[in-house]
Amino acid sequence: MSELLGTIGKYQLRRQLGRGAMGVVYEAFDTVIERAVALKVLRTDVFSAEQMPDVRTRFKREAHSAGKLSHPNIVTIFDYGEHEGAPFIVMDLMSGQELAKRLEAGARLPLAETVKIITGLLAALAYAHESGVVHRDIKPSNLFLLRDGTVKVVDFGVARIESSELTETGAILGTPAYMSPEQFLGLPVDGRSDLFSVGVILYHLLTGDRPFSGSPTTIMQKVLRQEPIDPTALNPTLAPDWDTVIKRALAKKPEQRFQSARQFADAIRFVMEGKTLPKMPEFRDNDATVKLPGGMQDEVPAGAARAAAPKSKMWVVLAFGAAAVAAAAVALTLHFTRQQAAPVPVPAPVVAVAPKPAPVVEEKKAEPPPPPPATRKEKLREYIAEKKALRKAERELSEPPPMAVVEQKAARPAQPKAPPAQPKAPPPQAAAPAFRGKVVSLDRGWGFAVVELAERGSVKVGDRLTATTADGRRTGMVVRRVSGSLASAVPDGKLTDDLIGASVTR
Repeated sequence: MSELLGTIGKYQLRRQLGRGAMGVVYEAFDTVIERAVALKVLRTDVFSAEQMPDVRTRFKREAHSAGKLSHPNIVTIFDYGEHEGAPFIVMDLMSGQELAKRLEAGARLPLAETVKIITGLLAALAYAHESGVVHRDIKPSNLFLLRDGTVKVVDFGVARIESSELTETGAILGTPAYMSPEQFLGLPVDGRSDLFSVGVILYHLLTGDRPFSGSPTTIMQKVLRQEPIDPTALNPTLAPDWDTVIKRALAKKPEQRFQSARQFADAIRFVMEGKTLPKMPEFRDNDATVKLPGGMQDEVPAGAARAAAPKSKMWVVLAFGAAAVAAAAVALTLHFTRQQAAPVPVPAPVVAVAPKPAPVVEEKKAEPPPPPPATRKEKLREYIAEKKALRKAERELSEPPPMAVVEQKAARPAQPKAPPAQPKAPPPQAAAPAFRGKVVSLDRGWGFAVVELAERGSVKVGDRLTATTADGRRTGMVVRRVSGSLASAVPDGKLTDDLIGASVTR
């Protein structure tokens, strides 16, 4: 039935608009009200009999969740029903394109358009969250862009899922690349989970790349443990404060993110005004409430989660802390004991007898306690060494006066401070390690090449580099931005595909 055009109740199916994992969307005509609508029919053929009860519940929840919301940035639901055992939803027919299709086509949106999309999305989520609805599946394919640039949020199929049985059907409950850490961990979610997904979309729009990519397992590991590259490293035209906004939006813990969609939108507007964001607290647990400009007050204390932590975990933390303190105390005791014992094995007579080899005596004396026989042997060795030094000086100097020989001998020990001359080795080492890098990607929209550095800190902004392609062609470029092990460089000429993989030298 889903493949054929026909009639469903009072709706005439005109043409198929799209097909998703759960349903097929048609352009239909309401013969009673006489208006064009979009009709989404559940695909009953792709689910097993065991899955159907949960899937039906989710499909009906989409109609119920979105149907109770009336907002310019949320799709309007008109009707819900069933036809031959297949549930369907009737909604507003929109003219435009999914954001996902624009991104897949490689479109680079201007910053003003990006801000318009994200602020519209945040306005819709602020209204939904205040109405008790959490979307849980915010991603580009669920954002529809009208021809006038307005964004519409669709597909509330996983909104406010509270049943553990539904949570177990993970394959249809979200897209890994846009899921929050708490979703991966199976923890309870609230509106801040949607804000994490918005942060992923904002990062993609600003840089042209997703912050977390790879297989579902790889994405999960990155979302839980890895911080993405700063947006300004991939797009040097961005203001530095965008890094701060993204860092907070993609914080691993919900209490460290923006606490509401309105607060998130306020931060974006503040950056767009060209003003510098005030320094936010380091994203860590504390009992202070984070304050932002323009009424951007956190609604949840950053330390709330810490207060709710299980007592067992707190005892584990305290136990580890006590062990660490005990270990530190033992280490300090041993350290000071050694410091107090150190002067004892270095007797003053040895220093007086041996002006030059005093360091050697200290090293020898540090191992065993100095018995009288050992002291005599040391004196004998020093006497022989002194005689050898005098003979060598006599060979090197013509008519050396006796005192001159002694002074030459005394000056000699000072020059062994040639070890300080060894620091001169670092200058050659600093220049010796040849700079190495590799072009890993190109961004034609912004006109720069992304270079992966073999060593962090090996280049700085303004350095000139040379990229050598496989066929030997050399292209000069200038570093415009450095972040960690990546550098963004603008080539002297046009960007060409053969630059990818080119070796880069200084």
